[in-house]
Order: sequence, then C-alpha cells, then structure tokens
Amino acid sequence: MRHVTIFLTAILIQTAYADPPSATIILQELRDQYDGESYATKVLLRLISNDNRVRERAFYMLQKDISAEEERAIMYFHSPADVRGVSFLIANYKESLKKPDDQWIYFPAFRKVRRIGSNDKRGSFMGSAFNYSDLDKIRVTDYSNTLVGEDTIADRKTWLIERIPKNQDVINKTGYYKVRLWVDQERTLILQQHFYNAKGIVFKTQKTLAVDNLQNIWTITKSLMSEIETGKSSEMVFNETVYNVDVDEKKLRSLALKKKINASDMP
Repeated sequence: MRHVTIFLTAILIQTAYADPPSATIILQELRDQYDGESYATKVLLRLISNDNRVRERAFYMLQKDISAEEERAIMYFHSPADVRGVSFLIANYKESLKKPDDQWIYFPAFRKVRRIGSNDKRGSFMGSAFNYSDLDKIRVTDYSNTLVGEDTIADRKTWLIERIPKNQDVINKTGYYKVRLWVDQERTLILQQHFYNAKGIVFKTQKTLAVDNLQNIWTITKSLMSEIETGKSSEMVFNETVYNVDVDEKKLRSLALKKKINASDMP
C-alpha cells in the first residue's frame, strides 16, 4: 500500500495525450511519481472490529531513495507496549530490474530478523486488514492492465482500471485474482480499490479518506482497508509528514531492525 504522491500536477495526465492514456501509462505515472528524496512520518494504525471496537498501534516511518534503482522504508512500532520494538523494513527496486521487492520484520520476543517470502506476503500486517503485499510499491508489469473508463469518486474525476494477474505467482503473493482501482486524473493517486477472490467476488476494499498538499506534494494522509466478509477494517493515518529530510541510510538496513527509533530521531 504507497501514501505519497506526485507534485507535478501542472501537467495533467488527461491533457498530456490526445486520446485517453493507456492503463499502463497511468500506472507507470503512479509508480514513478515524485515523493521527494526522503521523508519521515508518524503513523497511527487503527484496527476496527466488526462491532466498532478500536485498537491503535503507532509507529515511526523513515524512507529514503538509496539509489536510482532502490528505495527503502523502515517502520518502528513504539506503542502500545505489546508491539513496542517490532520493526519492519521494505526495499522497493526499479521494476525494470525484474527483481521482487524485499521485506524483513523483527519481533523482539524472538530476537531474530525474518525475511518475508513472496508467498507470505498475503498474510496480515500486524493483525490489520492490510496484507504485506499491500505495502509494496505498485508493480505495473505483474498484471494485464485495462482502462475500463472514467468514473467520479468523492467529486474527483478518475480513471477506472482493471488489473488481472499475469501468473499464479502474483496471485500467491497477493491473494488477489483481480483488482479494480480508481486513479485521480489530476493528482495521480489511488482513491479506491476493489480486490476480487477466485469466484470473482469483491472481498476487500480500500478507500482514500484524506489527501493533503504537503510541500507541494499531494499526500494521502488517511487510508481505510475493509474486509467485507469479516466486517473488520483498518485505518492508516499519517501525521507530521516531512519530505526531503536527512535520513541516515544505516537505519534502513536489515541489521538496524533491532535498534530503537526514538521521537528524537524524527525530523
């Protein structure tokens, strides 16, 4: 799942082409959008039960472009006490490398860093409705992408795109047999997604609940993922996001997962 968006909104996708752009072009714009050289943010993960009981988990997040071919982000949970010290690292690679994105997680109770394999990415992230694959950067070439048409979401004009996994490996990684997503035509960000199971039924949805312009970068600041069958949902709320900050690359290595990130480490 990606929360930062492009700041170059002066040239809109819909006016850059004589005809509507292809789904692949739209998704490539989405993947390659500018989100600064680095950023820091404070995140609240809210787990909402089917009877509206809420549990909250808070973490710090740091991201940096390591090179033109790789970017990394680390999440460090600091509250409540039962998840304090859990940390999670993502490495996203340039898609042309045809290299799967990497993820590692550290649980203090086991004192070991574990790499999350591709077939494990459909598992729940910290007990939420988001799975691990939702946290990877969107991959264009893993799917056959079709522009279905245009739609309006929350008074915003969107492109409606349908995505079909190209092979079983993609399904095994995500658990999704088809995805429909709505992309804001002006701001180039995802406003809504529907995820389908093997029977062609929507079993999970994602909605963007809040967007802010921070340092001239359109930024999703609240996202909701909902499980239709269970009635459970999860919100991610991003606070105090700051772009182009000084992030120590050493904090973005798997060995650093065991080290604590304090509020003083945040810009």
